[in-house]
Amino acid sequence: MSTNHSNDSYILLSPKISIRLSSLLLVLGIVAHIALVVYFDFTQDDAYITFRYAANFINGDGLVYNIGEQVEGYTNFLWLILMILGRLAGVDYIIFSKIIGTLCGVGTIFFTYLLGKNIFGNKSCLPGLSCLVLGSVYSFAYWAVSGLETGAFTLAVAASFYLYSRKSLLAAAVVVLATLLRPEGGLVFGFILLYEILGAKKVTGYGKTFLAVYLLAILPFLLFKIHYFGGLLPNPFYAKTSFDISQLSNGLVYSGQFFWHYLGAGLFLIPLLLVIRKWTSSIRAVVLFLIVYILYIIIIGGDVLKVHRFFVPILPLMILVTLFGLVIFLKKRYLIWLGAFFLLGWQLYFPRQHVISFHHSEKMLVKNMDEMIINLLAVDHSDFSLAVSTVGIAGYRLIGHRVIDLLGLTDSTIARHPEEPIDKLSTTWKETKYNSKYVLSLQPDYILFSTALKPSAPAERALFLYPQFLNSYRTIGFVYGGAINDIYKRFHPVTGELKRTIDPEFVQSYNSGLNQMRAGRLQASSASFQKAWSLCPEPKYPYVLYHLARLEMMKKNYRDYYQMLNELVKRDSLIYYAYKDLLLLEANLYNNPDKAAEYRERLLALVPWYVPGLDSFIIESRKRINK
Repeated sequence: MSTNHSNDSYILLSPKISIRLSSLLLVLGIVAHIALVVYFDFTQDDAYITFRYAANFINGDGLVYNIGEQVEGYTNFLWLILMILGRLAGVDYIIFSKIIGTLCGVGTIFFTYLLGKNIFGNKSCLPGLSCLVLGSVYSFAYWAVSGLETGAFTLAVAASFYLYSRKSLLAAAVVVLATLLRPEGGLVFGFILLYEILGAKKVTGYGKTFLAVYLLAILPFLLFKIHYFGGLLPNPFYAKTSFDISQLSNGLVYSGQFFWHYLGAGLFLIPLLLVIRKWTSSIRAVVLFLIVYILYIIIIGGDVLKVHRFFVPILPLMILVTLFGLVIFLKKRYLIWLGAFFLLGWQLYFPRQHVISFHHSEKMLVKNMDEMIINLLAVDHSDFSLAVSTVGIAGYRLIGHRVIDLLGLTDSTIARHPEEPIDKLSTTWKETKYNSKYVLSLQPDYILFSTALKPSAPAERALFLYPQFLNSYRTIGFVYGGAINDIYKRFHPVTGELKRTIDPEFVQSYNSGLNQMRAGRLQASSASFQKAWSLCPEPKYPYVLYHLARLEMMKKNYRDYYQMLNELVKRDSLIYYAYKDLLLLEANLYNNPDKAAEYRERLLALVPWYVPGLDSFIIESRKRINK
């Protein structure tokens, strides 16, 4: 990768003005990045997985998610070590991760500036313009402040290419750091080494030293992984990858969304392709790396986390080659400036709603999960176990408790030995591996779904195919965020042979009924629940009957509603929803204090923390009725 300082096409203004403007744009890029970091300030649920590993290590339990289970449920070893060091220094994990992430973002912008100088020369304002474009990218700031290692890995990638362009042996050390931060660091190493050898058509002295430094540093790490975890690949690799057509399709969709949001569906790359004969060696190397990296993203199916996370590490390089193409193709200065600001405007407008939407959803998910665990800990002081599909904040709050990851990220049995997939379990989730038989055999005290009562993920829906789940688990609820939030509690032991005997159409119909009810499509919802009822063997799943009763209430058929609730409590004595509704009916509508007191006692046995709020609601309701 040789540098290029001679092309006057890069000097869009007088050299003196360009140098000053470039520095100003660098500062503006950093300011824009920090402003977006402040705006997007949040902690991604997955970050708490690393924090739990760090906490267990500091507590003397080793690099484990659950005590005694040596599973590599993380993919960011060096980031984990940094979190441990930060905590030992007395800094909270969340605060420390955000500080380091933001600093890495600023560092990445600076290395983008240096790379820009290598490509465009010292007298051009394009290095600074590259920094402004990068600093204004929502996804770049989003992941810098998320608590994950993305910002640090992006810095390592940018620094690796800059140092390699200078033929500095520090590049090898930085690539080692990149590999310790993310497995994709190995891809950076492999590309640089091959490019060095193929470009020189021989094994150069630099290449030999680069290889030696890397291997000497990485081999001990690999030996540690084999000794401690029993393998080289992290557990999430097995949990997330399947190498089938659907995975490739997911990768293409994921990549296509990035290209639309930040590159105008590839429009901004057309100038680069049209000037292929004018590519410098630096541009050629970067473009080849981008192709390799994007193919990798497609092959692994993209990312289950949205907001373009896997593309963030190559954003600096992508921006540099895009601007190179615009400059060489457009030639005229005013057209170049117009094209650059069009690129900037596009990336500020088109991804905005996508990023804001997922930002809000992630914050709400973490908040709801956090509230649930705080409420649960307040009423259950035992050493309970929990199975959960979004394992981040829940596991972090439950350090010392066994937490079973339904998706298998931190559980090797689920990741490496999943159940046979069921085609009828249609879902939008990308995490499709599960082992419900194994989960139920562990008899978790609680099971928490990402959407409370409703089974959404395949791992959640698959539980409904086992009679033991339908018969042993009932919900308890907590009021927060203006709604009742449910978690499944094991009321009976899981016994008998664990076999999938329930028709998958049962849970699909049940799930459809819940979605249709929420959307106000009462007739469709009733049909779905009726179908679910017909597909469920005896003893019938009581929540289907409860939702059918609620539909009658929504249709103002109160007599049928009342009768169905009474039938429900005769069938099953653990449905607190039914007792809640009956208490309200007897207290406010039928004025039957004896029955109301009976149902209140049942609620005190099932969800005692819920009753005071219900009492207050009844009193207020009576006041309104008496008026």
